[in-house]
Amino acid sequence: MSEMRYIATLDVGTTTLRCHIINSNLNVISTATTEVTLIYPQPGFVEINPDELWEAVQRVIKKAIGDAGLQPCDISCLAISTQRSTFITWQRNNGKPFHNFITWKDMRSKSLVKSWNNSFTMNVFRKLGYLIYCFTRNRRYLMASELNFSTIQCSCRLLWVLENIPAVAENLRRRNVCFGTLDTWLIYKLSGFRLFVSDVANASSTGLYDPFIMEWSTWPRELFGISLDIYPNVVSTDYDFGNTAYDIFDASIPLKCMTADQQASMFASWYLSQNDIKVTLGTGTFIDLNTKNEAHASVGGIYPLVAWKLENKITYMAEAACNDTGSLIQWLLSIGLINTPEETSSLAQEVENSDGVYFVPAFSGLGPPISDDMAASGFFGVKPTSTKAHLVRATLESIVYRIILSLNVLKSERNESYKKICVDGGVSNNDFVCQMLANMSGLEVIRFRTHDLSVIGATLIAGINAGIWNNNENPIKTFNKETTIFEPNIKESLRKELHANLDNWLKVVKRFKSWYLK
Repeated sequence: MSEMRYIATLDVGTTTLRCHIINSNLNVISTATTEVTLIYPQPGFVEINPDELWEAVQRVIKKAIGDAGLQPCDISCLAISTQRSTFITWQRNNGKPFHNFITWKDMRSKSLVKSWNNSFTMNVFRKLGYLIYCFTRNRRYLMASELNFSTIQCSCRLLWVLENIPAVAENLRRRNVCFGTLDTWLIYKLSGFRLFVSDVANASSTGLYDPFIMEWSTWPRELFGISLDIYPNVVSTDYDFGNTAYDIFDASIPLKCMTADQQASMFASWYLSQNDIKVTLGTGTFIDLNTKNEAHASVGGIYPLVAWKLENKITYMAEAACNDTGSLIQWLLSIGLINTPEETSSLAQEVENSDGVYFVPAFSGLGPPISDDMAASGFFGVKPTSTKAHLVRATLESIVYRIILSLNVLKSERNESYKKICVDGGVSNNDFVCQMLANMSGLEVIRFRTHDLSVIGATLIAGINAGIWNNNENPIKTFNKETTIFEPNIKESLRKELHANLDNWLKVVKRFKSWYLK
């Protein structure tokens, strides 16, 4: 490599916005970070102000470049990784937003989800799907026979917008509405309003895009009356996005990667290996399985997604999401049960078990395979002998239980052999969670030296696309050579006891299900 080159990688998380300047040796030269301000206008509503976010994006990129002692013109390319299923709509003719970003954690569509899932229309849709499956034996239609909407998908939240913001419905009739997730909106802004596109990974995560046929689904138009022309053009992960508008950074920086956070994280883990499992323990937990060249049709609530499309080759993944993970640790902090996130692991290990205390982590509902947006959170089985350590341990155990449930669905639906689980995200730093996951799954759990794998994944894709690295060189293995490995370290009898506790936890979950049902 004749000269050092630099990539600016922006990571737009749910609560944190950060930019890293990374050189061609994969060393982080500087990092600038700021908080993402979440807005809670009503209970269950979670929004982001687009103007404030745009100012923060520009500020954090400029600060990272400056802290690295560089000028914007020194940056070889820009890579961006974003949270998924957070969306906004705006006017096509002038770019003005109709509303704030509605985040993936937003629960405003709960009643719509319930109504549609129980509707006559959806029952007919499911029966038709099963009938087609009987004739074709195509599991895509079997999956359709079990289809249910959820709040994490964009579909019912977008329907809420159409029903509650008159300006959107009015402009929709005039074909003056653009719909976009964070990637689409950032490309639109960075390109100087030139590009209206979405990366295939982000598009497939909306619940509005069909990964089996690689097109926007037609059913939103048929069910909700949503015209297909509001959607952006879907492009490859290594699409040539061109350069940023000059006046933003006083330089035109090539934009070489725009992708979704979980897909980028998988790319940075063991992206070449089929049937490898990656678990991100961030604000939520995302259990991702690399299904290589096959979109997985699940009847257990596992979502088939596009991981990436590079050099016209598509890699698929299957995903289960648990909305509350890091948010649980933040809650323990906010109520004063712990002083730092780091102490949760040692507290949990102070006691041999949770003393019959169980916790249901349903601040944002319970995702697949339980699938109940109306569930309540809470402790169960608290008694005079229960201590702070028992409550903390029960909370951490609930995180692992949710992962094991999803892994069980994957194992039942795919007759494959699994050897390891790669973990990343802030909560992966918790030794108790990692060791319990290894013990319950019977698989080794690998934690890399960095918890920001989504940043590394986006960086690598951009660097390969910009010619900084050759894809055959596989710089990922060089970067991920330092790991911590958690091997299963208990006898089979103790593993059975842990799974018996999981069965008890599921009995508790039944008591908390449908709590907010009206």
